Amino acid sequence: MKIILLDRIQRLGEIGDIVDVKSGYARNFLIPQKKAAFASEKNIAEVESRKGELAAASADALAQAQGRAQTMEGASCEIKVPVTEEGALYGSVGTREIADAFVASELNVDKSEVQLPDGPIKEQGDHIVLIALHPEVSVEVLVKVLPE
Repeated sequence: MKIILLDRIQRLGEIGDIVDVKSGYARNFLIPQKKAAFASEKNIAEVESRKGELAAASADALAQAQGRAQTMEGASCEIKVPVTEEGALYGSVGTREIADAFVASELNVDKSEVQLPDGPIKEQGDHIVLIALHPEVSVEVLVKVLPE
């Protein structure tokens, strides 16, 4: 399916690029999120006329993400979880628990921004977690998993 990008998308293209993607990706994610539009002649002409405005909005979102990254630099949180007598966790610590712990420490983090490439945390101790604030901006934070 041919679409025209309304925002810069990592590994896909820049604003105004016409790209071919799978129809499900376009219909279920890119178009509802207002990151792309169908590549009709009308939409292409509209995007070309609004290209400067779209680029300014994208630059503003990037600047806001960089500002948030500076406030989060070196941040950490503690999460207390129940453990067995041997010290193993009863379950795991996922993105929701990490986001809630940062919100409790007055840092606004959404669970969709928390990146756990190795899956949920299943051990006690200190863990470095990546917070993706923007496709181009991410910050590493410390999550301490402690026994209750």
